[in-house]
Amino acid sequence: MRKFLVMLFLLVLLVPMTVFSAGQQDGDKTTIVFGDNSWDSVQVHNRIAAFIIENGFEGYKADYMPGDTIPLFRGLVQGDVDVNMESWHSNIMEIYTKGIQSGDVVDLGQNMPDAPQGWWVPRYLVEGPDAKAPNLKSISDLPQYADLFADPEDKSKGIIYGGVAGWGQLEISEAFFKKYGLEETYNMGIVGSGSVLAASMVGAYEKKEPWCGYYWAPTPILGTLDMVRLKGSEFEPALVNILVNKSMLVKAPDVVEFLKAYATSVAVNNEFLAKMDAEDWDAQQTAEWFLKNKEDVWTKWVSADVSEKVKAALASL
Repeated sequence: MRKFLVMLFLLVLLVPMTVFSAGQQDGDKTTIVFGDNSWDSVQVHNRIAAFIIENGFEGYKADYMPGDTIPLFRGLVQGDVDVNMESWHSNIMEIYTKGIQSGDVVDLGQNMPDAPQGWWVPRYLVEGPDAKAPNLKSISDLPQYADLFADPEDKSKGIIYGGVAGWGQLEISEAFFKKYGLEETYNMGIVGSGSVLAASMVGAYEKKEPWCGYYWAPTPILGTLDMVRLKGSEFEPALVNILVNKSMLVKAPDVVEFLKAYATSVAVNNEFLAKMDAEDWDAQQTAEWFLKNKEDVWTKWVSADVSEKVKAALASL
């Protein structure tokens, strides 16, 4: 009986040690933290890359840090964020340059070619027999149409949606306001998220009402709505690159090589974003659709061995 109790006691001791050992093994995986900005395309790219990393490579797991452009870029510099899949760094060139020059941030090259940004208005507003502003061609024409874009909270001025709080592009919209003296006739609408900005555009479009404001491509909205970019409001061509914290060069060099090869196009992005919108999918579902349906794109980024592992993981979903 005593021998049995001793063995039982030893068994009790060994069970938590076994569990701890298993947990420690899982904990040995290197976590790759993606900056999860608040727009759809980057969230999809994060999950495409994460799926490939977790299923095609050994010893990694992915995590996501939500936030907006500038705070997440600072996190990238500090090492709290490992990967930025869509830098749009031409909007934040000063802090991007500092990060690159310090060596804390490493630019791995383009995710997609230059993407258009600017201030847009609905085509029905400026073209056609029912156009209410047929002479609105340029940002310099806006002062004469302030009444058309009336601010519902301040009837004395119009409203232009300059962008999203926390996004680097907002400074460029503010510069447009000053350059063209728009403060005298307009208020700048600053919203809390990309989804609110999109809703303001879509809501006005569906009612055939005036709307003017910042937007960018690739997005499902500009792929669906017929919008016109005002002359003079064009941003410098956006640089949409993949950036990593310098620590990635040591802790995940194989992932770095994969991300260097990662490349898409505006057309590909518009396609999966349109699918995401039409099917009401989240970012994970969209990433899985992309991986299943765009093998001709993503298999170029990885070795045949990694490709087969990823395909096997997809088949089990």
